[in-house]
Formats: sequence, C-alpha cells, structure tokens
Amino acid sequence: MSALVVLLAHGSPDPRSSQGACDVANRLEKRLGGSIVRVAYLNHDWPTLTAAIGRERDSGEITSISVLPLLLSKASHALRDVPDAVARAERDHRIKIVVGDTIGMQLDLALALDAQVPADLPIVLAWAGGRTAIAQAETQSLVDQWHQATGRQIVAAGSSESGENLLAAAAELQERTNHVPMIATFTLFPGVLADQVLSAANAIGTRATTPVFQETALIEILVDRLSILQTADQFG
Repeated sequence: MSALVVLLAHGSPDPRSSQGACDVANRLEKRLGGSIVRVAYLNHDWPTLTAAIGRERDSGEITSISVLPLLLSKASHALRDVPDAVARAERDHRIKIVVGDTIGMQLDLALALDAQVPADLPIVLAWAGGRTAIAQAETQSLVDQWHQATGRQIVAAGSSESGENLLAAAAELQERTNHVPMIATFTLFPGVLADQVLSAANAIGTRATTPVFQETALIEILVDRLSILQTADQFG
C-alpha cells in the first residue's frame, strides 16, 4: 500500500523536457521515501493524468493520490488545464484527488540561479509564465525580493521564440548599469524556450544559466507543497 504523488507537467515535444521531469520525479521519490512519484502531462507527452493513475492502480494498491502541478506560475495551464485534467481523472477513476499549489516564482530558485552569475553582473530574468495578472504580479514580486536579498539589478522579460523581449531588456539593463547582463533561465526544463534564452544570450555576447530542474531547491519546494497539501487534507 503506497501513496501516489503525480507531478503534472505541461509537456513538450522535446524529449529533453520529459527526461528532466522524470529526473525530478526520481529525486523526489528518493527524498520522500515510501511514496510512489510519477509524471503525467497536460499535452504533447504521454501519459495523461488519467493514464498515469490507472497504470499505478492496476499495478498495486494505492492509498491516496496527490497531484503537484509542475508549473512555475499561475498562468493559463494552472488556472484551466490542471483543474480540467484532475476533474477528468476523478470522473474516469471515480476517486478523490487532492491538488497542491504550483511551484511558484520562488526566491529559493532565483537564488540558486544567482549562484551561477558573477557578483558584479546584472541579470535579465527570462520567464515564460504567461500574461495573466497573477503571473505578472508574482514575477515582479520575485524581482523585488531578489534585488532586496542580493542587491543585484534585475529586469524580468518574457521569453519568446524570437527572443526580442530578452534582447530589449538586456540592452536597457546594460545602458543603465554599464555591464553586459547574464540571462537567468527561469524555466523548469531544457527545451525550446531554454534554447531561445541561450540564443539571446549568445546574441549579446553573454551567458545564460541552466534551467532550474536540477536545483536541490526545487525538490525542497515540492516536498513543502506536498506537506501543506497533506496537512490541509488531514484537517480539512
């Protein structure tokens, strides 16, 4: 008898993204000790949430099912796609699923990226959190906290396939600080967006940090999300 924790990721046609998600699941499972941790996807990749739950229920006795959205902000995927996927899985399996909060724009993740950047350089925070007011407010809050914690000059810019926003932000920051900034890749996994961030960095003769999926801070945040979820479920 085991608790099942499903990390629900956006999904990507790039296999590096799914490999990164599976790496996070393996590390979280080792960290938790005793729970089964699996990955499901909202699109592009297999399995879906319904399929991932069905596979584990067929292979053994599951005592509870928790879903942690493997998303960095409360954009459309968190607000629409996650609830839809959970409702579908609950209907198909006739079970109750408890759902945790998104990872969020956490300062611990930012500081892990900060450690990759020389102390005298400003930073362009490259993010892909969407255009919702919540996502934008979370991003600006992270920039403010990051600056207060380190004293760095930081500007957030949405990453895109063209990299235009990143290039404009980098130019503005360089003019203001007289230093070519590094770009902090605030995405979870390698893939198209991380590649675009790296291309933008190369275009201005600087470097980009690696995505955050390898950071120990990410695992600790997921453990915390699960703890909050289990406590709420126990007393709810």
